[in-house]
Amino acid sequence: MGPITFIEPYYYNTVWYSVLLIITWMTIIYYVGSGDQKMLLSEGDASQGFAVVLAFIVIFFIGLRPIYQDFVDMKNYATMFENAEHIYIFPNYEDEWLWTDVMIFLKYNGFTVYEFFLFVEFVYVIGFLASAILVTRNHLWMVMLFVYTAFSFLSFGENGIRNGMSCSVMLVAICLLTDERTTRKVLAYLLMILAFGIHRSTMLPIVAAIVSRYAMKDTKMALRFWLISIGISLVAGSVMEQFFASLGFDDRMSGYVNIDEDFKEYAFSKTGFRWDFFLYSAFPVVMIWYVTMYRKFKDKTYNVIAITYLLCNAFWLMVIRAAYSNRFAYLSWFMYPLVVAYPLFRMNIWKDQDRRSALILFAYSGFDFFMFFIYYFGTTGFKGFDQYWWRK
Repeated sequence: MGPITFIEPYYYNTVWYSVLLIITWMTIIYYVGSGDQKMLLSEGDASQGFAVVLAFIVIFFIGLRPIYQDFVDMKNYATMFENAEHIYIFPNYEDEWLWTDVMIFLKYNGFTVYEFFLFVEFVYVIGFLASAILVTRNHLWMVMLFVYTAFSFLSFGENGIRNGMSCSVMLVAICLLTDERTTRKVLAYLLMILAFGIHRSTMLPIVAAIVSRYAMKDTKMALRFWLISIGISLVAGSVMEQFFASLGFDDRMSGYVNIDEDFKEYAFSKTGFRWDFFLYSAFPVVMIWYVTMYRKFKDKTYNVIAITYLLCNAFWLMVIRAAYSNRFAYLSWFMYPLVVAYPLFRMNIWKDQDRRSALILFAYSGFDFFMFFIYYFGTTGFKGFDQYWWRK
């Protein structure tokens, strides 16, 4: 199976965002005029089947993207896959063993590099879809729109694919963790082990999820800890970065914290406290506070998802100045869609919940579309916009 060739690689992301914008905002227009709770009370309709179809379209669209420099790490992963049978011994039980063994298995069984990427994307998207089915079964279309329009979704589907794949598996585990059935709990812990085998950084959400399930069951404590982490970051951020790097749960972190000064300007996070990403991360926190503290809703599954998000995001805040800190932010951001969407489709919050949910999706997706044009084309006056659209 080969790559998609009818879209020039240079325009690939623009096609994604343009089509997604149309689909999302058409859905918003449909619901924004409603003053009722049709979405909340829905027991399933045709849109649920469309959500599954759209998921497979997304899998093929991103999974069969061409190997191109704009997808950053994709070339490195392609090279790694092509040389897998020469540089690794199968089976491997060290480091990120599952990622290594799956890659070698696919290579030995005749998969092409594009089929390898398609497999990775399948796990990535299906993980989110399975999570949505587990917690919001009757609202798949809307919840998956929250997933696709998340600021980090495309980036970790195209670039940080190993991180994205592991966190997608981890999200399913989190959604299963509160189920009282023994088989579901065993499956949850098995998925945690598999997620860790794909990317060691998932140790953070694994620990946070277990803490939220068995120890810290009150969101008030987690919210306080999140607020305290801001002060710690502002006062002693560099000390905390070195401390977490010394723990050794992921060697990459030590490299990002101690990156050479000459390369810091090229790092995604650059230097300093990223107020823009802090504000982005704060929106789910406001939702958590509003739902659990102000409106007093009690939901065991949501509490686990919310507290896990708060603990992981607090960790990121304390290392926010590290280079490529978006990779650590993603250890909480992968839960972002469910943190926001879960209350909208499982809790009776407002009488006009359809309209408010649509408006929240508008603001939520609008940030993603806005950041694409600002970040992709440059931060000053849409630098490069004309060269992009009318490139010779």
